[in-house]
Amino acid sequence: MQHTFLGRVKSVAGAAFIGLGIFVLYVNLDRTASQWGHLFRTSAHPLGILPAVILAALRVLQAYASNRQQFLESLVQHLWLTFWPLVLVAAGTSLSRDGSRGRPRRQCE
Repeated sequence: MQHTFLGRVKSVAGAAFIGLGIFVLYVNLDRTASQWGHLFRTSAHPLGILPAVILAALRVLQAYASNRQQFLESLVQHLWLTFWPLVLVAAGTSLSRDGSRGRPRRQCE
């Protein structure tokens, strides 16, 4: 009885983590997509955005060349802030698997 209850609690907690992680990731990606969409809608011509992209790429290369360690730390920090909800999804998946192991499966005869 106790083992089954604990397995169900783990499954519910796992599902909650998965749902929360997917929701937060969706919100982050939706915000990013809307920012990119706004960027592309503001330029009247496709060539109008090309100089901005080139300048941004040059700034990134300049930052990388001037201080590689700080650049990589900032990159990792940005990636962590963007994709941390995947940690929730992974934890939820692990909990769901642990919770479902407690139930024996019936074999069809």
